[in-house]
Amino acid sequence: PLALLWRDRQISRFVVDTQDKAGAVLPERQAVVLELRGKGWLRTAERAILAQLPEQELQELLQRGQEQQQEKSGQGNVGKHRPGTLVRVEIDGVDLAQRQVSVAKVSGFVPSRTRVWADPWSRIVFQHLHRNGQAQCISFQTLMQTVVGRSVGAAVGEVK
Repeated sequence: PLALLWRDRQISRFVVDTQDKAGAVLPERQAVVLELRGKGWLRTAERAILAQLPEQELQELLQRGQEQQQEKSGQGNVGKHRPGTLVRVEIDGVDLAQRQVSVAKVSGFVPSRTRVWADPWSRIVFQHLHRNGQAQCISFQTLMQTVVGRSVGAAVGEVK
């Protein structure tokens, strides 16, 4: 799974997710897709809890979701939100040590036809490090040491 998330300037024109077709202009905040659970908890694909929406913000989100469902179906009361629904949020920061994010804005629900899973923690961190110019701390050797253990020295045929 880690290999599927790896992106750098040699592999991809767009290292950081952006709406800009040239890939030059980054959005002000990082956007991530997380799973909305009961009481407003937000979690990753690995089921790690990263944040909790304040009650008022959660109610506003659920109200917008119900209004959108009513518009699409043409019916009155459509039903409640189910845990496991995906939401797109903009985040101000990522706390790597605490494995948490600070949510700045909730953009809304993500249609199930466009996404199946929430973003994994590794993708959120990878994007965060690239956005903040800290990508130099990510290397194949660092990843290998994380997986195999700290005792791994310079491997034969090491990629630099």
